[in-house]
Amino acid sequence: MKSFSKWTIAEVEEQFNLNFCKEHHLLHQWIDSPVELASVEETLLQELRDKLTDHVWDWNEEELKGKFIFPLLMAVNFDDEQYQSFIEREIAVEIENDRLAGTVDFFVATGKRYPKHPYFFIHEFKKEHDSSGDPFGQLLITMVAAQKLNNDGKPVYGCYVMGRLWFFVVLDNQEYTTSLAYDATKEEIREIFAVLKKMKGIIGELVSSEK
Repeated sequence: MKSFSKWTIAEVEEQFNLNFCKEHHLLHQWIDSPVELASVEETLLQELRDKLTDHVWDWNEEELKGKFIFPLLMAVNFDDEQYQSFIEREIAVEIENDRLAGTVDFFVATGKRYPKHPYFFIHEFKKEHDSSGDPFGQLLITMVAAQKLNNDGKPVYGCYVMGRLWFFVVLDNQEYTTSLAYDATKEEIREIFAVLKKMKGIIGELVSSEK
């Protein structure tokens, strides 16, 4: 099979018999739950928001990652004794005598020296203009690979970013759903951060349930 970067959303749907759902309880449980932010977090978010507003149209993908996305993710701190974050690592799984594989921008999984059981992906950091490929399709095929690799019947969570816009995605068995866009140059950056913090709690619950 081709690498993650070559897939479109239509191809993923057809190849793996996936169905899009406009509404899904797992997405609502994730993005609708309130999370309190500390004053130091509020200050950081305002600084990052101002920086993004000034440069979002000019940054290339590496600058977007290094100057905005990774500082935001570091503030959430997805590194724990039971799981940690991985950057630019390959995920591969054998499906029907074929190999589905690709390099993932950022994901959270169990494992210390190498990822074992992935739960959450932030894949495809795209510039807001001149973006290549299908970022939603590329994220979804990554999540399908994780679903096949985990083989535990539990949902896989993800997010893709296009400049200032963040989209949160859930894959549950053969159904997938996505949120509307969150604009990180507006007050919605607080909601983005809260959703990421909620994901950290969800991962902790999933890890604990497997013990």
